[in-house]
Amino acid sequence: MPDAKVSALTALVTPTSTDELYVNAGLVSKKMTLQQMKDYVDQNRRNASVANQTGFATETYLTGSDVAMPDVAKHQAKMEYRCLFNVAKTAAGTATPLIRVRFGAAGTTADTQLLLFTFGAGTAAADEGQFEIACTFRSVGSGTSAVLAGICTLTSNLTTTGLSNAIKSRNAVSAGFNSTLASAKIGVTVNGGTSAAWTVNIVQADLLNLV
Repeated sequence: MPDAKVSALTALVTPTSTDELYVNAGLVSKKMTLQQMKDYVDQNRRNASVANQTGFATETYLTGSDVAMPDVAKHQAKMEYRCLFNVAKTAAGTATPLIRVRFGAAGTTADTQLLLFTFGAGTAAADEGQFEIACTFRSVGSGTSAVLAGICTLTSNLTTTGLSNAIKSRNAVSAGFNSTLASAKIGVTVNGGTSAAWTVNIVQADLLNLV
């Protein structure tokens, strides 16, 4: 380390993720990058969509809903997964909307279903609304140690028609699963049912309360 006062050093104009700084690790001088510091300090992970997604007449992975699980050392009970997305429905489609939280390494509909939220059947009326999913890890770990509990709520313009004929809130608890799976993601799939013509133009997903 230069033997100089901090005030005498040249100012860093634009920090980059590869810039390094000194740290004292158990009385041993080491270096770390700004990216490493950010990863250590930031206790949340996020994702979002940047374009419209249409269709949903069949099981469809919701773009922007997937959040990569962190290193196992950051897992803990009371971790939270949240996903918010809007839906604009045409008059087409009168099937039962199914919302699933999935977990796996693929980030596709092939991932394991953890939670299923089944809403009331839609009707032949155009509607707009939003689904909000809030989940808590009751426990974490390998084998079947992990358990996820969640709730999904629907807020829509129409009360008994459109996206759902009545039901506006569902809750579910998963079976035990392995939350330490390598390269795993947690995300959402949506199935509006036969003939559904849905448009989703905003998705926001967060994994919160990491160690």
